[in-house]
Amino acid sequence: MPAPETPSGESTDPPSSSSDPPSRMGEGPPSGSPPQAPTSGPKAHQTAWPWVLCIVGLDYLSTLAYQPSIAFGAAGRLAPLVTVLVAAVTLFLALPVYWYIAGRSPHGGGSTALLEQVIHGWFGKLLILVLLSFGAVDLVFTRTFSAADAAEHLIHNPHPGWQHALDNATREGEKLRQGLPPSVRERTAGLWNRQMVVTLVVLVIGTVAGLVFFRGYTPGFVRLAVVTVAVYLALTFTVVGSGAVYLWGNPHLLDQWWADVRTGNWQPAVAPHPAGGWPGLVAACVPLFPYLALGLSGFELTLMAMPLVRGRADDTPEHPRGRIRKTRVLLVAASLTMSAYLLTSTLLTTVLIPPAALTTDGQAKYRALAYLAHGGALSDGTPAADINPAFGLVFGTIYDASTVAILALAGLSFALTLSQWIPPYLHRLGMEFNWSVRLGALIYLFTGVKIAVTVYYGADVDAHRAAYLTAVLAVFGFAAVAAAVDVWQKRRRLGWRKGLRAPPLFLLSALVFAASCGLIAWERTAAALLAGGFIVLVLGVSIVSRAWRCTEFRFAGFVFADKATEYEWGKLKASDFPILVPVRSGLETLRHKEIEIRTRHRIPGTVPIVFVHAELADPSDFDNHPLLRIARENGRVVVHITRCASVPHVLAAAALELSSAGAVPEVHFGWSAENPVTANLHFVLFGHGNVPWMVHTLVRRSDVPEDRKPRVIVG
Repeated sequence: MPAPETPSGESTDPPSSSSDPPSRMGEGPPSGSPPQAPTSGPKAHQTAWPWVLCIVGLDYLSTLAYQPSIAFGAAGRLAPLVTVLVAAVTLFLALPVYWYIAGRSPHGGGSTALLEQVIHGWFGKLLILVLLSFGAVDLVFTRTFSAADAAEHLIHNPHPGWQHALDNATREGEKLRQGLPPSVRERTAGLWNRQMVVTLVVLVIGTVAGLVFFRGYTPGFVRLAVVTVAVYLALTFTVVGSGAVYLWGNPHLLDQWWADVRTGNWQPAVAPHPAGGWPGLVAACVPLFPYLALGLSGFELTLMAMPLVRGRADDTPEHPRGRIRKTRVLLVAASLTMSAYLLTSTLLTTVLIPPAALTTDGQAKYRALAYLAHGGALSDGTPAADINPAFGLVFGTIYDASTVAILALAGLSFALTLSQWIPPYLHRLGMEFNWSVRLGALIYLFTGVKIAVTVYYGADVDAHRAAYLTAVLAVFGFAAVAAAVDVWQKRRRLGWRKGLRAPPLFLLSALVFAASCGLIAWERTAAALLAGGFIVLVLGVSIVSRAWRCTEFRFAGFVFADKATEYEWGKLKASDFPILVPVRSGLETLRHKEIEIRTRHRIPGTVPIVFVHAELADPSDFDNHPLLRIARENGRVVVHITRCASVPHVLAAAALELSSAGAVPEVHFGWSAENPVTANLHFVLFGHGNVPWMVHTLVRRSDVPEDRKPRVIVG
């Protein structure tokens, strides 16, 4: 497919920031840190950023299907003003955060990858697991919420033939239900209805489509996304543009809305309570922001899709500047487009549609723009066909079809992204079983959970909303925290004074999203408990999997400190009968250790001894990719190995490497006074307990011929 390039010379300055100078802000890994490797994200071909914008737009723009009516349900006549607040948060809080993260995580890891870089140890892994749990909640409810709203558009399409088909399907299904055993029939009472049936059908079709596109974002999927977004945008622009022209010609409708806002006549059937000027209006709008925060979704998906963005020919794998710049252009374009559509659609539907219709099932509730497209009656009594003569059954049906398509593809796009985000991340951290990755068990688990959630909530759009909001706001909060910590650490390395290290903008973002998430969780306890259940499930599976997989041969290869070390290591591999003696720092001198080992193990003075000093780095990491340096200290050869996630694994790997060429080495240990239970726990959690036994176990399990396996001796 064609892939036009972006114009040269895009600015890399963020639209708003209180952090470091723009030319240096969020531009690659800090000095001294290893290059960031791709850890997650879609494994697909690369294409131009406008086409990736269409993929991201599936999630962004699908919000227009339900956001205007949800905004009115939450804020009444204040909905346009609260939407202004949503747009402000999008442009001045969320956009700068993700602008920054795009420069620090250009390989598709998003806020998860940045969080892993800046917060280490088990606490960092715990935060990552919690973030992944909220990502899982986001995945499930994106699919179920989108399917439920797609069903709203389908079942309320007034086409006579379609309505007749729905009646027949519902009637036949009810007959089948009546034939079930009495106990089952009792429990399923009220579940078999149009909304439930159509929602489940949309979910099943989406799941089947997911199996077709399971390889990721293929060229075919990209083309489908481009066509779907283009058609939906064109139709929505027709509806919104026609409404704007009508409103321009009938300013009395806007005057009436503003009079209602000023007099406090915000909600139907609720007594007016004047706010008393702009300060009162702002005070009334701010607490309503969390309920409209679904309009923010899409940022994390953009960063997950970064590997799809084609950069420049001179991009380096470690830091692809072209990809970063074009992704930032994509972020700005998506934010501006979505903010403009949200503001205009919410204002038009609030002013033009009768309040009763926006809260009545089957009219404009959860489908405000479709209501206008079908020619529904306006607040002044005239039909919407007066806005545009094309509005009516045919145009409305076409608009319904495009809305259902973008809602279904939005859930599928998010599922494709997270299927290549959550399972690989968990597996790389040692927190998912190998068989689970091979079989795609998490994908099937999520599918089952989506169906269970749909049945539990009765496919009700509003019932899904609180859990969906909780997950979206939590993910934004984690992103802001990761960006704030990264900037703080960078400024500390540069010698900034302590009081100036914290970036105010990112801290404000974290506070806004955390407070909003807390408010939703406090008022909708069931949603918070559901999200908490996901967290407990992910944590439980992760802990069991990590403990089970801790004895895998978690070794990715040595990195040599210099050429001299590489040469000396080659000489050791070719030497005759080397004896490896692991030593710990600070316990005794090498001279005393050598005397003790030779005496206790009866090693002649003519047999060379190589001392190995392994230093732990972050034991919460799973794979070992240690740095090796060889030195001579008082005539003794000492192998210094740093950046170890597990001492036994690195010692076993060193012994096996030395046995690959020359004589088979021996590894000599002294007896340990550790309690066996404590030692095993230390090995699992801290990477250094029960070292002799674990080295022996790892060597025995290695895929090496028996006569080439090093011997482990404890004396």
